Amino acid sequence: MKTARKAIHLLRQFTRAEPELGVSELARRLGMDRAGVHRLLRALLEERFVEQDPGTRLYRLGLGVLDVAAVRISQHGLLTIAPPHLERLRDAVGETVALLVADGQEAVCLAVVESRQAVRVGYDIGERMPLHASAGGQALLAHFAEADRRAVYAAGLARYTPRTLTDPEALEAHLARIRQDGAGSAEDSYYEGIVSAAAPVMDPKQRLAGAVSIAAPMPRRDAKDLPALAAAARRTADAIAADWAGLASGAQRLATKPGP
Repeated sequence: MKTARKAIHLLRQFTRAEPELGVSELARRLGMDRAGVHRLLRALLEERFVEQDPGTRLYRLGLGVLDVAAVRISQHGLLTIAPPHLERLRDAVGETVALLVADGQEAVCLAVVESRQAVRVGYDIGERMPLHASAGGQALLAHFAEADRRAVYAAGLARYTPRTLTDPEALEAHLARIRQDGAGSAEDSYYEGIVSAAAPVMDPKQRLAGAVSIAAPMPRRDAKDLPALAAAARRTADAIAADWAGLASGAQRLATKPGP
């Protein structure tokens, strides 16, 4: 088990900011000797979880990681239903639309349909964002249990722009409005020059499953556009939830249908 944990810890060292690392740097970060890191890397190379640049000799994540990720992503119920809804929303509002899910104290991009505009907001699949700083993250956080929200506050609310909500009481009041309205919005909150609106998606058992988020650059969109964008996000989130509930109900009827 210790070896498995070390291997996972090693894989987590590769990030968008540092996609390639050498043995010495990995050994330093992991607190291991170079020989131990070499053994881990050899095993990961065989399973295609890492690969080595033949020129620089640096290591990076391998395609084997995608094989594992694809299995997990395919199991997420939202991805069997959401894509056409996201595309229709993108076409209706003309802006980038993303499907976010909560993972611990972060929001993760599960799917994205980018705007066709030349100037647009972009997301990367798997991109992580703080829950408190964007409309999508806030739509998720608003539907956490109170104890889980308090844990997020206790971990610290980092400031990304002058308009990021970093006061727990102010954020709690904002989240209460999201729960009441069924959607929310943010302006210059995570990145300056971007507005966003989002709404939560509930699964067939009325549990939080994800959030539909719309993000747009300023000045093409500004504060006056946010109510309409939030309403559009809510309609799409509700439509996804309704389709999901219908599929679940149909599957349940088939499962309980008596045989001949």
